[in-house]
Amino acid sequence: MKAFTTENLRNLAVIGHGDAGKTQLVSSLLHVAGATTRWGKVAEGTTMTDHDEDSIERKVSLNNNFAHLEYKDTKVNLIDTPGYAAFVSHARPALRVADCALVVVDGVNGIEVQTEKTWNYANEFLLPRFMVINKMDKERADFGHALDTATQTFARSIVPFTLPIGQEAEFRGVVDVVHLKAFEFDENGKAKEIPIPEQGREVVDRTRERLIELVAESDDALLEKYFENGTLEEEDIYPNLSKAIAASKLCPAYALSADTLVGLSVLLDHIVEFAPNPATHEAEYGFANVNQEDGERVLRKYSNDEPFSAYVFRTIADPFAGRINVLKVVSGKISSDANVYNSTRDAQERLGGLQFLLG
Repeated sequence: MKAFTTENLRNLAVIGHGDAGKTQLVSSLLHVAGATTRWGKVAEGTTMTDHDEDSIERKVSLNNNFAHLEYKDTKVNLIDTPGYAAFVSHARPALRVADCALVVVDGVNGIEVQTEKTWNYANEFLLPRFMVINKMDKERADFGHALDTATQTFARSIVPFTLPIGQEAEFRGVVDVVHLKAFEFDENGKAKEIPIPEQGREVVDRTRERLIELVAESDDALLEKYFENGTLEEEDIYPNLSKAIAASKLCPAYALSADTLVGLSVLLDHIVEFAPNPATHEAEYGFANVNQEDGERVLRKYSNDEPFSAYVFRTIADPFAGRINVLKVVSGKISSDANVYNSTRDAQERLGGLQFLLG
């Protein structure tokens, strides 16, 4: 795999209630981006992230699993987290290392119990969020209802970045409210630009006005300009969308179906364009020796120029490969067989081979 600069990395934890479609969404994103040659399906037990026998048999994620894809010169790392009550606590360490949470909501049922729980986990880490309203192709799917329950339960700052074209079985495309474009999708998830439908155009206009209002609220200077002119110029909107999202003052919402691939390529475009990269964090703190009461507190910025530091957030006991430590590199550079200091154990350790996990 080629090397990516910090600015070209996106680390997302996929969270939400059980059966909202998180694992299928990850599998479908990998397929649309060309990261896998086969489109994995939860119903067939062929998804990349639910690869162990128990998960395949139950059709339920039991722990955090990992995948990555390359899209438009950007590497997107995805952590697929469990959503059922017995396993949902695994989402917390995933959110600790993510730079953004991808909250998956069932388009039929709206906000559910574990959606709220994982949202509160994200609040603990002040994590920016994207919201996906999935299963828009299903019977009784209602984007407006799901969005209303989200804004009432969580925050008024949740605003659609895409709106659905068609309902239930007729759901065939989306309107990109940010760029004012409309797309229809074929069975392979390929998007074809079409004119924005006249039916529902007033909803698009109202949503865009709401989007501009929230961007203005994210910055005092923009708010002053908004009050003076009643709107913002295009050059004020786009550069500040990412800043508003990174500051958790704006949460984009997307209409899509992971089962039919409608809307997924637009979501990927927006992840690359608007999702925060690791450098949006100022720094991480650790200890030179956590076993001493007066242990020295160490600060590391997200930079290649800093000394090496990393945070291990999951250890996997594999019957063939042995112990696998999954870590997020915060600063510096690392190579296979390197000797590193483990501050938890106050000891030097030698690493084995370095790998990127894909399922």
